[in-house]
Amino acid sequence: MHQNASFFRINNMTYSQNIVPADLLNKVMAAIANERARLRAIRNFIISSFCAVGALVSAFFVWNSLARELTTSGFGQYALLIFIDFKAVVANWQDYGMSLLESFPAVNIAEFIGEAVIIMILIKLAIAYAKKIPVVRHLKTANGI
Repeated sequence: MHQNASFFRINNMTYSQNIVPADLLNKVMAAIANERARLRAIRNFIISSFCAVGALVSAFFVWNSLARELTTSGFGQYALLIFIDFKAVVANWQDYGMSLLESFPAVNIAEFIGEAVIIMILIKLAIAYAKKIPVVRHLKTANGI
């Protein structure tokens, strides 16, 4: 600055730059709240995604257990009997129905259905949390950097 400049002009130049906007606190608090919401959505998305992957891995073991139980229980053989010898099934329908009911692997099927429901819920949550993650827009500074 030139040394012959007036004091009034120098004073206005230095003090006019220190004026704080009236809504600065509200803007800063809103930015902090938005960042907290973004981090919460990211954290929830990551947690639900990892849980969904874990549920998919456990579904593999549930499926193997169901397949093993279906083969060892004889349910498939009893179910195919209706197509092989229909007259014998009709003649002994009560015994056939009880045999089917006794060999039905209900616990394993319920476990498999429960696992499928859990996977669907976790994928739904992961998608919902992914939609809540806002796009980050960087603020420009005064000098444009």
